[in-house]
Amino acid sequence: MRFIFLLFLVSGSIFIFESCQHDPDLTDLADDQNGGEPSTICDPDTVYFANDLLPLVTSTCARSGCHDAASAADGVVLTDYASVFSTADVRPGDPEGSDFYEVLVEDDPDKRMPPPPNETLNNDQIQMVYTWIQQGALNLECTLADCDLDNVTYSQTVVPNLESYGCINCHRGNFPSGGVLLADHSSVSQIALSGRLMGAVKRLEGYAPMPPSGEPMGDCHADQIQKWIDDETPNN
Repeated sequence: MRFIFLLFLVSGSIFIFESCQHDPDLTDLADDQNGGEPSTICDPDTVYFANDLLPLVTSTCARSGCHDAASAADGVVLTDYASVFSTADVRPGDPEGSDFYEVLVEDDPDKRMPPPPNETLNNDQIQMVYTWIQQGALNLECTLADCDLDNVTYSQTVVPNLESYGCINCHRGNFPSGGVLLADHSSVSQIALSGRLMGAVKRLEGYAPMPPSGEPMGDCHADQIQKWIDDETPNN
């Protein structure tokens, strides 16, 4: 009987021990979903929510009267990862089945986001949302290996930086935000040389911040734009 009891005790301990173990893959996924420290050096093939998607969403959608926390139009709040994931119908791995993506390519203007008269997101921005969902809609963050200030150009640096934070999307078309147009090199250069662009980007006193909500433009992106201005805003 003593032997049987010991055997039962050992077997029960093994069962309890094994039942308390976790699946490392599921835990890692949960960690990714819940955020945390920056994960790695930025990979150009990965869409990072904190670096790439959140600045775009907060500047174009999470605004007063739309999808900020106070307005929460249609119950959707797009100010942070948890809100996006819980209210915007995001289905990891299935962009076409996610309303968060579908409203961006909707033909019906009454269903499209951003709604008229706001400009639609451009193809690169829409593709970024698609790729983020396709890659699992994770809450990832990365850090730049270094900030390249030696190869700054208007077309390959300034425009992508402004686009990634939704600046060009807000300041183009027939109804640019604040009456400020950032539609082409000429208009961007004019605002930049006047000091208004960096005043807004760096959120200096007396300037309307750009983007107006959410995280400010990252230091590296802002420094790159400043370098372009210091070089007298070449159209390169």
